[in-house]
Amino acid sequence: MLEFEPDGWLRHVAPTPLLMIVAAKDTCTFPEFQLEAFDRAREPKRLIMHPGGHFDTYTTYFQETSQAALDWFAEHLVA
Repeated sequence: MLEFEPDGWLRHVAPTPLLMIVAAKDTCTFPEFQLEAFDRAREPKRLIMHPGGHFDTYTTYFQETSQAALDWFAEHLVA
């Protein structure tokens, strides 16, 4: 896992839409690195942040984060 560096692939993502959901108090994937990666990513992109930790994305903030994902997919996966 420590050898995996997804940031190097960011330039290959665009023009595929990128949605990043970042937890401000994430101790698993460190928000400062995620935000740096988001800044380097090209459009179209969107950032959703919540004040919780990593797993709060799927529990405490699930309504907010899942709705943001649904909206993003509805916008960008139109057939």
